[in-house]
Amino acid sequence: MSVNAQPAPLATSESQPSAGRLDGLDGLRGIAAICVLWFHATGVLHPDWELSGKGYLAVDFFFMLSGYVMARTYEHRFAEGYTARRFMVARYRKLWPFMALGALLGAPVVWLMLDDHIEALKVIVANVLLVPWIGYNSLYPVNNAAWSILVELSANLLHVLILWRLPTRVLAALLLALTPALCWLAAAYGSLAVGLETSTIGAGLAKGLISYGIGIVLWRWWRDRPVIRISPALAFAGMPLLILLVPVLQDQPWFYDVAFILLACPLMLAGGLACTRVGAVIRWLGLISFPLYAVNLPLLIWANGLGLGAPIGVAAALALASYLALRGGSRPRVKVAAAAA
Repeated sequence: MSVNAQPAPLATSESQPSAGRLDGLDGLRGIAAICVLWFHATGVLHPDWELSGKGYLAVDFFFMLSGYVMARTYEHRFAEGYTARRFMVARYRKLWPFMALGALLGAPVVWLMLDDHIEALKVIVANVLLVPWIGYNSLYPVNNAAWSILVELSANLLHVLILWRLPTRVLAALLLALTPALCWLAAAYGSLAVGLETSTIGAGLAKGLISYGIGIVLWRWWRDRPVIRISPALAFAGMPLLILLVPVLQDQPWFYDVAFILLACPLMLAGGLACTRVGAVIRWLGLISFPLYAVNLPLLIWANGLGLGAPIGVAAALALASYLALRGGSRPRVKVAAAAA
């Protein structure tokens, strides 16, 4: 399908992407991936140092960051005729390899759990291809984390078909109108820890699209120059503090989750954009962020099943992600021609 229409708000020279790399956003993505690893480790392995807080909120940050980066990288290309088919193929090719590896790591567990090996094979093949499987508690039994990739690709498709055409003020008004729905979802479920289960994937899709849409609007408003000034150090420290490191977070009501998406995530993005230099550790975290997200849960489940304990499971996830990154399979730096979200 060809996308050739050029909406007025995006047909000017301002629609061209900013030059340079966004190392600060890569660093934030890496810290968010570590938060997910920690959250999964406490949930799967139940270590003595359990402190999980609201680790699922890191995924909402991923969605908003993705909306920002995809708008930055592709909206001018959509206006120039970059087709929906080419865009979605590029996104699938970017996301699939690491998620397929994560699925293969989790496949033996599903094979052992299901007595019907024909059924198990169907589930494994579908999930390896990022196709959801109806009939179980999770759409992705071999690697539960893949639910967010389904949301990501759905948001990408909506972006290339519809959202890029909408004037910024219209998109912003639409997102504002959807805010009560986000609050209702959080209140109905008691939190925004939704999307993983088959029964809540609709709610997960809704919150993911809202976060993604906010990212698009922030790019159009800021163009890498936020109107608010946030210290990069505050943004880097705020991610784990707001998600994991305050024990009382586990008792916070649903509106904390909404405030995290609507307030904390944009502020952290602003802080990341203000960062012009990052150290070796932050750069490494950005490099391993997506491989780590893709493989950590299956490895933690294996560590649990083998009785190896939380430190071994966490170390194995970090080691494999680092190895994959060093082999050149991850391109974490956000740039004009190729963005990783």
